[in-house]
Amino acid sequence: MTNRKMKRISQTMALFFGMLLLLTACHTKGKTERMAAIVAEVRDAYKAYEDISTREDIFEAYTYFVKHDDFANAAPAALYSGCVRQANKEYEAAMNCYKEADRYGRMAGDSVSAAFAQYYIGDLLNASGNEAEAIANYKEAAALWGDSLSRKAKCLNAVAMMDLVVDEYDSAFVYLKQALNLAQASIDKVTEASVWNNYSVAYQLVDEYDNALDCLRKSVPLVDEKRRPIALLNLAKVYLALGERDSLEYYKSQMFNAMERVECSPETQAAVYGFLIKDALAVGDYESAYQFEKQHEQVALDLLSDQSQSSVLEIQKKYDFEAQANQHNRQMLSRQRWIIVLVIVLLAALVAVTLLILNALKKKRIEAEINANLLELKKRNAQQQQAQSLMQEQLQAQSELREQYDGRLKDEFLQKCHIIRCFEVLSHDRSNAMAFKDLEKSLFEGEDHWAGFEAAFEGVHPGFIASIREHYPDLNDLEFRYCLLSHFKLSRQEYADVLGCSVYNVDKVRASLNNKMKTNE
Repeated sequence: MTNRKMKRISQTMALFFGMLLLLTACHTKGKTERMAAIVAEVRDAYKAYEDISTREDIFEAYTYFVKHDDFANAAPAALYSGCVRQANKEYEAAMNCYKEADRYGRMAGDSVSAAFAQYYIGDLLNASGNEAEAIANYKEAAALWGDSLSRKAKCLNAVAMMDLVVDEYDSAFVYLKQALNLAQASIDKVTEASVWNNYSVAYQLVDEYDNALDCLRKSVPLVDEKRRPIALLNLAKVYLALGERDSLEYYKSQMFNAMERVECSPETQAAVYGFLIKDALAVGDYESAYQFEKQHEQVALDLLSDQSQSSVLEIQKKYDFEAQANQHNRQMLSRQRWIIVLVIVLLAALVAVTLLILNALKKKRIEAEINANLLELKKRNAQQQQAQSLMQEQLQAQSELREQYDGRLKDEFLQKCHIIRCFEVLSHDRSNAMAFKDLEKSLFEGEDHWAGFEAAFEGVHPGFIASIREHYPDLNDLEFRYCLLSHFKLSRQEYADVLGCSVYNVDKVRASLNNKMKTNE
C-alpha cells in the first residue's frame, strides 16, 4: 500500500513538472513572437518614412533577444534600435546598436542586417565629416549585399558621393558607372535617379555643364517627392552657371513648390540658401544676397553645432574598445564558472564550510562593488561638472566669434556694394570726379588693389576682361590696365597717378596700345 502511494505521488509530481515545463515553453514562444512583431512594426514604419522616435518598445525586444542568445532576431532588433536612437539624435547609442547589429548578423549568418548596419554606420561617419572612414563602411556594405543588385548600387552610389566630397573625381566616375549599371539592371528607379543626380554634380565640378544638364533631365522624372527639391535645385544651378535666366526662373519656381510639399533637411536648406545668394548677386540684388547670407549662416551654424555634439569617429573607437573589454570579461567569467563547478565537485563533502566561505566572499564582493560604484559616481560627477564648465566657455567663445564674424562680413559686403555702385555711376557719367575719387579710395589700398579693381569691373561689365584677353593676348600689365581705365574720362595726370608712372610713360603706353590694336584688327 505504501509503495502504491509513493508511485502515485511520483506520477503526480512528474505530471505537474511536465505541465509546468509545457506552460513555460508556451509562454516563451508567445513572448518571442510578440517581440518579433515589434521589430517588424518598427521596420515597416522606418521603410515608410514614418516617425519612429517614440518606438522605445524596440529596446525591450532587443534586450529580450540578446538575453536569450537569439542572434537571428537580435540582429534586426539591434539595427532598428539604432534607427530609433538616431531619430532621437542619440548618435553614440545609435553607433553602438549598429555595431551590435553587424556583430549579431555575422554570427547568425544574416548578411542583410550586417549590410544595413555597415551602411548606417557610414551615414553616421559621413554626417560627422569623416568621409574617408564612411567610404570603407559603404564598400563593406556593398560586399555584404552579394547578388542584391539594387542594394549594391545604392552602396556604390554612396561611395561615389564621398569620392566627390574628397575631390577624387576619377574614382567617383568609376563607382557612378558601376552603380548606374546595377540600378538599371535591377530596375531601381529611385537609386538610378540618385546616380544621375550625382553624375550631374560630378560634371559640374569639372565644368562640363552640358553633360550635367543631360544627367539632370534623366534624373528628374525618376525622383520621388522627398528628393525632388534637390533635383530641381541642381537644375537651377546649372542654368545659373549657363546664364539662361528663363529656364533658371522656371526651375527655381518648381523647386519652391516642391519644397512646400515635403519637410526639407537642414542640409537641403543650406544648399538652397547658397544658390539664392549666387542668384541674387548675378542680378545685382545685393540686399537680398545679404539676407540670404544671414539665413545660410544660421543654418550652417545649427548644422555645425549638431555635429559638434558627438564625434562619431570617437564613438566608433570607444565602442571597439568596449567590445574588446566585454569579450575579455566574458572569457574571464567563463573561466570562473568552470573553476566554481570544479570546486563544488571536489568539496562536496564540505558543503557547510563552503557555504560559509561563499557567503563571506559574497559579502566582501558586494562591499567592494558598492565602494567601487561610489568612487566611480564621484569621478563621473567631477567629470560632468568639468564638461559643463568647458561647454559654457566654448559657447561664450563661439558667441563672441560669431559677433566678430557678423561685423566683419557686413563691413566687407557693404564695401563691395559701394565699389560696384561707384563703377555703375562712372559707367553712366565717365567724368564724375567724385565717384572716381571714392573708387580710388576704396580700391587702391594694399598690394592686391588691381585684383580687386578687376573683380569689381567684371561685376559691372561682365565678359569685357575676357574679351580683351582673347582679342589682344600680347598686352602687358600697363597696357591692359590702361584699357580698363579708358572706360572713365581721366586726365593724363590722373592716368599717371593711378598707373604709378609719369605722363610721358602714359603717352608711350597709349601709342603702343593703339599700334597693337591696329595690328590685331
